[in-house]
Amino acid sequence: MPKFPRPPRVSIVIPLQRDEKLFEETLLSVLENQTDDCQIVAVHNGTYTDPFELSDEVHFVTARSSNLTDLVRDAFDATSAPIIHVLGTGMKARAEWTDRALDHFDAPHVGAVTPALVDDTGRSVDGAHWSDSDGRFCQSLPADAPPEGFAGFFINAFFIRRHLLGNLLDAVAPAMSDPIAVSYAMGCLLRRAGWETASAVDCCIEADGALMPTDESDLARGQVLGAIRHRVLPNEPAPGMVAMLRQALLGGGSLGEMIGMLRYRNSLSAVRRAIDLDCVASVDQIAGVINLPTAAPHLGREAA
Repeated sequence: MPKFPRPPRVSIVIPLQRDEKLFEETLLSVLENQTDDCQIVAVHNGTYTDPFELSDEVHFVTARSSNLTDLVRDAFDATSAPIIHVLGTGMKARAEWTDRALDHFDAPHVGAVTPALVDDTGRSVDGAHWSDSDGRFCQSLPADAPPEGFAGFFINAFFIRRHLLGNLLDAVAPAMSDPIAVSYAMGCLLRRAGWETASAVDCCIEADGALMPTDESDLARGQVLGAIRHRVLPNEPAPGMVAMLRQALLGGGSLGEMIGMLRYRNSLSAVRRAIDLDCVASVDQIAGVINLPTAAPHLGREAA
């Protein structure tokens, strides 16, 4: 009897950001811990030459640039599984990490899942997901922190239903390419449509904090994220002035960012042009349990 390939349960997108050595470490960790029903898509800006001749195991995609958002956007059409997982450069997968995240999609209202990012000693590090605070929108938190307000994922490490990622990429124009702004816009759009982002605390991925997207606290950040929040979630209550000032002085934000949040209208026209509110299907329209193919055994690979 002929053997047919097992349909993939998850498409793993590995973007090449800046450092080829770290990119290859991420790719090797996936190859060592994958099941035979994973599809692996490696995406770069045309500079990577595949020196280890992995094209039989990895689908290589050339993107328009090395910007993280562009890499994810241009890899999307090469994916085929019902769940997409993005794993950023320098992050290292561990055994059974995908299974522990995919379990959360048994809940029909869960649209995306954040993994737990840990350092090489196993301690939780920031960057697993974000939550809003009084003085800072899209505040990075470790996976074991209790989320306050609403939370979302950062686009360098997340799992999501494929159809939802397609909706989000349609909703957010390519002109909005900053990873922090895109992460925030996508999370707000999911919340608006009624989807939840779950935190998979037992899905551990080793990550170096230095590899997280640059996230400086300044006026421009507060202004853009404030405009995104007002555009997508206009009925969400705004933080009070005293609470904002306290958080700016004592929390992770700054006075400049707080002023930007108050001046969100200066960026509102550009944000309106960049975000289409009608692209993301609501949870009431299409929520349901994903019938994933049966899990396959893990394929061991000897380290190079």
